[in-house]
Amino acid sequence: MTETTSPQQIKKVSLGKFLQLRRQELNLEIDGVATALRVKSQDLLLIESDQIDNLVKRGLYAPGLIRSYAKYLKTDEKEIEKKLMNLAFKSNTENKKHLLLNIGKETSITPAKDDFFNFLLISILLFLILLSIYNSLESKKSLITSDDLILKLENADSRRHQE
Repeated sequence: MTETTSPQQIKKVSLGKFLQLRRQELNLEIDGVATALRVKSQDLLLIESDQIDNLVKRGLYAPGLIRSYAKYLKTDEKEIEKKLMNLAFKSNTENKKHLLLNIGKETSITPAKDDFFNFLLISILLFLILLSIYNSLESKKSLITSDDLILKLENADSRRHQE
């Protein structure tokens, strides 16, 4: 760490407070950091005020955002990881599981994304296979070989000579 913030300071204060102190130590404005990280300054303020649950409620993957913020501030990654481990995060897929059909938190009636995707994929493949079989059968019915063409021309020529 190339800063005046000591590892003891990290252990004494909360994660959000530490990140706020580090940002202020570097004389960085919250809006400038938010622009650099391409996030809303409101999200960084939620982290700094230790309201991380509000980030999760909004559907953001909080651990990733916190890691990006800490990396931007050039903090000790090991200490930040220790702080993150102390916070109880659900996995990102758990956080977004109920958003599939937008029916709320009741996930027991929500179909699994994998099942739907597999069904769709199999249906498309089956359709393409049947379409290719149909096209190959149709093309054989209307296929004119050179022998057939010569025979038809000879028949037409012989009919013309008979008239």
